[in-house]
Amino acid sequence: PMMSATRFATDVDYRALEFPQSAPRAADTPVTVCHLAANRPDELAAAAVVAEELGCAAVDLNLGCPQRTAYLGHFGSYLLDDKDRQLVVDMVRAACSAVKEIPICAKIRLLGDTEQTLALCRQLCEAGALLIAIHARQRATWERTSAGARDGPADLRQVAIIKEVLSKDFSHVSIIANGNTGTWQNVQDNLELTAADGLMSAEGILDNPALFL
Repeated sequence: PMMSATRFATDVDYRALEFPQSAPRAADTPVTVCHLAANRPDELAAAAVVAEELGCAAVDLNLGCPQRTAYLGHFGSYLLDDKDRQLVVDMVRAACSAVKEIPICAKIRLLGDTEQTLALCRQLCEAGALLIAIHARQRATWERTSAGARDGPADLRQVAIIKEVLSKDFSHVSIIANGNTGTWQNVQDNLELTAADGLMSAEGILDNPALFL
């Protein structure tokens, strides 16, 4: 689940309730990723330290949540405006500096056009992120007057462009495509289209837990 970095870092009961599945990192154990909502660099950094101590394999910063609760709490996709760009960069950089070994990842949505999304991805890479998952749909607005966060198919062509461009300067950063993945044929087609390092499926894998088999 997406968890509050503030509470994850400081509240043992909260961690026990929301994240009981952490286990020591080992080659033969499931990969456990701590998925956090945050809007302060120090709080994300503190939560990342705790996640690493718990044996998590990575920490993922949520920059994609379109829900109105994210608007009210000022996190998720509502941090993707230009006015918050330095804050986002500072959060990623602080988390990267705080941990010893595990990678810091980020999940984003598409911005106004491909160039804007690409600029965001570059800044995340420069801040130290080692994986970026791109939900290839637009973020929602509070007024719900623009394209909805779930409306229409994901534009994976933008992911393909971003992956191609970033591979030149940031080949060490993994790009994950999110959207339009509900069948095994989608898996094959989407990987071919995007050349992404992996795929993420949300609703599709809830409908079919054996999707990636």
